[in-house]
Amino acid sequence: MIIELFGPPGAGKTTFAHALAAYLREHGRVVELILSYRPAEPSSAVGAGIADPMQHQAAAVVRRVTRPAVEMLTMVRHPVANSRDVRTAADLIRLLSPKSLIWSMRMRQYIIRLSHAWQRASQASHIVLFDQGFVQAVCSLALLGRTPDDALIARALGCVPKSDFLIRIDAPRGTLESRLRDRQRHQSAIERLFELDLETNLDSMRIVDHLDDLLGRQGRSAIAAASLDSHSLRESLERIERRIDPALRTSRGVTAAEQRSRPQPRQFLEQQDELRR
Repeated sequence: MIIELFGPPGAGKTTFAHALAAYLREHGRVVELILSYRPAEPSSAVGAGIADPMQHQAAAVVRRVTRPAVEMLTMVRHPVANSRDVRTAADLIRLLSPKSLIWSMRMRQYIIRLSHAWQRASQASHIVLFDQGFVQAVCSLALLGRTPDDALIARALGCVPKSDFLIRIDAPRGTLESRLRDRQRHQSAIERLFELDLETNLDSMRIVDHLDDLLGRQGRSAIAAASLDSHSLRESLERIERRIDPALRTSRGVTAAEQRSRPQPRQFLEQQDELRR
């Protein structure tokens, strides 16, 4: 089973993905979490053994540059699968070509790596959770594209691999702006070169709304979720678990006794309160 998240930058997709993975594991699920890359927040540098903020920023830049290269080199060992991933990226870039050549190259490389991870996830017997998947990639291309009209976006959504469950993460504009400004303050000048500007990121709210509408027309309704506080997080996690549980029980034959024996969420949710932003 593949679950993917999408939403505007700063909505908390990665944070929510961590919380959802932990919640499902607490309920006896086997979950693999696949994260898109973003340099860690400065507060995590201490945990990584890097106390100096400057050293942390330098390490973040190095990781951001080298990780895609390492992953691409790993994929070269599987030329047949790699050709499939290249075609997927080429199809999407052709439909929604970014204005910038640099962004076009970056998105092409990102989609190739995403496609490779997705194909591997599709063969897994456990839950694979993407904090950003193909819907988010289409969102980014629509934001960066020259003429992101309905027909092209709908075609792009129609040609990408489909997840089993799609979750939309939302937050108010003011919250997004505050989080994005805070993110920028903790980034070096070099790190900011890898990011879109604030107004473009905020404009993604419009694109996300538009994609959600197009997905609904295609029969792919997303589960709305938020994690603005402990209550919204708890409600979102419980609602998602209720939605995916029948599919898991059908595919794996989980018995009622096994359902009753699973740990209750209260302790987990109390722990998550301290991890909230």
